[in-house]
Amino acid sequence: MSNPGCQVLLELRGEQAPAPERDGEIRLFSKCRNEQLRLPAFLRHYRELGVDGFYIADNGSSDGSLEYLRAQPDVRLFSTDGGFRKARGGTDWLNAMLARFGVGHWCVTVDVDELFVFPGSETVRLPALTRYLDDRGAEAMQCLLLDMYPGVPLNEARYSPGDDLVEAAPFFDPGPYDRFPHAECPGVRIYGGVRERVFYPESYAHDLRRKLHVALYHRLLLSLPVAKSNERVLAHKPLIPPCLTKVPLVRWDATTEYLNVNHFVSPRNLAEESGVLLHFKFLQDFHERAVREAARGEYYDGAVEFRRYSAKLRENPNMTLRYQQSTRFRDSAELVRLGLLADTPAWAEARATG
Repeated sequence: MSNPGCQVLLELRGEQAPAPERDGEIRLFSKCRNEQLRLPAFLRHYRELGVDGFYIADNGSSDGSLEYLRAQPDVRLFSTDGGFRKARGGTDWLNAMLARFGVGHWCVTVDVDELFVFPGSETVRLPALTRYLDDRGAEAMQCLLLDMYPGVPLNEARYSPGDDLVEAAPFFDPGPYDRFPHAECPGVRIYGGVRERVFYPESYAHDLRRKLHVALYHRLLLSLPVAKSNERVLAHKPLIPPCLTKVPLVRWDATTEYLNVNHFVSPRNLAEESGVLLHFKFLQDFHERAVREAARGEYYDGAVEFRRYSAKLRENPNMTLRYQQSTRFRDSAELVRLGLLADTPAWAEARATG
């Protein structure tokens, strides 16, 4: 299978024939590189949530991820040795798989360290949610990427494949989360949380001058195409923390495409409700991965984010992310109360009446 980036995805046959595909399936799409630590919990979460089949593009795993995925009967596995950066952070791989296998289906597109939670997801599964969204004419649900972290120093974190991820990293920052208007669907860029607090303190300080700089830069850059390649404009680019906007749940059609991994998508009718992706980046492999990816340089802007992680951890190897306001995750209802999830009376009634 080829994609617009002229890279090839080669399907790897599993140990047994995949289950027959059916109309109306909920399908999950992801990319993978050395994720054996998280894969068992990842697959379990989405199977329990109601995903029927997985489509995963592996990019050079060497930790046993390939062998593990090939043994899963509900996984269709693809391999690519193309450059991650050349594929726009894997966007081209995801769009190629979605164009071939996602059209006509509700599709979940997430990273292996992201677990989807929506209002009431403890008691209802994805098929009930997607039926409700179809009835309401919604075609996508936006999410906040919510970074989870352990209560102990990162170098003391312990997690074994298949363990409960929430038990290993149960804490998150309840705020602040800043929202800036954005030209692409879902129309907002969200910043904040623990990565801004710890690794981007100049942004976390919420200095008014900096906030105006960020807002003006993004409004100018994203509203004027000519500005995106203007060196004088780019020279004033503010260093900003990772974007926490995600659109992981989409009813896919032949005109749909992701514009930047699963952060932004071509225009879709958005649900009134929203979800979160619990993000489990901060396990015991975080420091090693930060050093490795900083050196590899395949991520955005020469892996500047990972260089920051690596430098901070080098300064403080005993770093702990927990602070006075850290909140332990309990359920989706708490996230609604905190304003991190959007629920509606209509969806509450729908899930209550079954």
